[in-house]
Amino acid sequence: MNQRYSIEKNTGFIIYRTALALRAALQRALKEQEFDITPEQYGILHLLREEEGLSQKQIGNILFKDKPNISRMLDALEKKSLIRRQAADRRRYSIFLTEEGKKLAEEILPLRLQLEAKAFNGISAGEKEMLESIANKIYGNIS
Repeated sequence: MNQRYSIEKNTGFIIYRTALALRAALQRALKEQEFDITPEQYGILHLLREEEGLSQKQIGNILFKDKPNISRMLDALEKKSLIRRQAADRRRYSIFLTEEGKKLAEEILPLRLQLEAKAFNGISAGEKEMLESIANKIYGNIS
């Protein structure tokens, strides 16, 4: 069997490349609009905009980031006065957006939605649903 392997046709590579391109596009857009925040930090703000009071561990699990990375990003967001930590018990903190953090998340949201619209240009709602369904099945199969 003489089968050649092509990275460009590997589904995992295509998904990874697409995720990197989306992240890079958001990073460029944030920089162009002079938002002093990374895509990952915005991910945390957006997550907390949807559900405040999450723990560091919950945020890490949802965003697939390890504890040191989440800690570093939360420290940076706290230094920028975008989040605040509130003790839930002796070992756990709940994370909340400050008013400034809520404002910034709201300011960035249209930019993110515009980027998403550009990314899905020419793709029908049905195709988008199918993509999401297939990606979730793949994730479920390997998790």
